[in-house]
Amino acid sequence: MNFYYNGTDIYNDVSVNYCVHEMFAEKQADTLVIRFNDTKGIWSKWQPAAGDTVRFKEGASDTGKMFIHSMKPENGLFTIRAMSMPKTAKIRKSKSWEGVRFLQLANEFAGNHGLTFKNYGCEDQVYPYIKQDNEGDFSLFSRLCMLEGCQMLIFDGSLLAYNEHYIEQQEPAGSLTVDENGVFTYEDNRDTMFGSCEVASGSYSGKYVADASNSAVLRPEIPIQVTSNAEAARFAKGLLRNANKYGRKGQFSKALMTGYAAASLLTLKTTKASMWDGTVFVYKVRHDFVGNKSTVYFRDLLEGY
Repeated sequence: MNFYYNGTDIYNDVSVNYCVHEMFAEKQADTLVIRFNDTKGIWSKWQPAAGDTVRFKEGASDTGKMFIHSMKPENGLFTIRAMSMPKTAKIRKSKSWEGVRFLQLANEFAGNHGLTFKNYGCEDQVYPYIKQDNEGDFSLFSRLCMLEGCQMLIFDGSLLAYNEHYIEQQEPAGSLTVDENGVFTYEDNRDTMFGSCEVASGSYSGKYVADASNSAVLRPEIPIQVTSNAEAARFAKGLLRNANKYGRKGQFSKALMTGYAAASLLTLKTTKASMWDGTVFVYKVRHDFVGNKSTVYFRDLLEGY
């Protein structure tokens, strides 16, 4: 194992008794919680500070560069909580743009926080008007991604945006078999899915229909600003995908599996639940390095949109 503090590997100089890394494919930053035995108060003498960087590596697993958000000394222990998102993400701003593009916003937001930007299949849409109203950059960008059928995540000093349907068309990154002794929980809630979505804002409105045989219509409870009927219909498609994609999901736990990460595809085979066999999208992974356990959370691919 390697634990880097501000770029220096200090793993052999500390005593780790808890280390959990959680990776998310959307809406949340990756987190690392690591606790050390510290009966001599060494960490306080080092004067660690929020905003310092850490990185944990074990086998094929690598947290990438993460930023310390909090530290807590307590009863001979010292706990660090780090996130892939810089602390500056909490800053709220107010700004507006006219005729701005999706990728332009992405690069601006990444640059504001010292990150680079990477795009995976997202279209460079043009927005006649976008307003940021006392909101953080990544909060606004995450919401915009959702409307476009995309998601954002931050990993190793980069802001990433990916089109979900584009990613779901890729080849699986690997395979995983949950044998007879595997611990798993699978859920099928497809009866709660919507057949269509309607978005209306002022004189503009749009609709997207995924399943004409399903009469359930999704109408956003929170008003969504649109500037044309075409934009309303496009946003309706993104909102419908966001509401329906977890209709069939599950999770399983096994001994530490360092080769798996969120926002990837796996070919799943479950000995005791063969009806779930096939390609799935991993939306969260939890690695407990001290407890030697990994939990993988997945959902089915959403066909058609």
